[in-house]
Amino acid sequence: MKYLTRKRWASVRSGQADTHATSWGKALRAYREQLETLRGALPEHVFAFFDRADIHDGELLHLDIRDGSRPAPLDQLPRPWIVPGDHPVRVELAILDSYDRQVWGLRYGAIRRILVDFPSDKPLFYQDGDGFGDVACHELTDGGDGFFRHEILFATGATLLVEFKDVEIHSRMRGQAAVEA
Repeated sequence: MKYLTRKRWASVRSGQADTHATSWGKALRAYREQLETLRGALPEHVFAFFDRADIHDGELLHLDIRDGSRPAPLDQLPRPWIVPGDHPVRVELAILDSYDRQVWGLRYGAIRRILVDFPSDKPLFYQDGDGFGDVACHELTDGGDGFFRHEILFATGATLLVEFKDVEIHSRMRGQAAVEA
């Protein structure tokens, strides 16, 4: 995370003054200014998620990583292996908001990089046996070369980083089918 760092978030969460040169508020403003530069690069409903969706204190419901380089599904006859060359890895995740009402679904395509740091070598609010914990904060930044970077920091200190070219965002009320956000 570039703006809303683990150390800044931990200092805010613990009620201590931010020991960094930049306060949480300044970091948040700098992040929002940077986010605004990405507005035209994403469909409006996708940008709206990163700009306005409240997933703070939300819960990660699932994380699914698929390698799309297999030449044929397992239920079909084998095909010769080829080098797909177009970033075949896909990632899906679902996050339930903190009110237990809305489920956000994100489907990332053309993945260049994915990192999952769980439970983290530097845990924050984690005890052995815990899950990821609540979403603390998340950032969307320019990953360079036509890629975006979405990073999620969880209360436990665990992090999820996805660098992607394509993303679909869907939401649904708990108990309903998914609809585009």
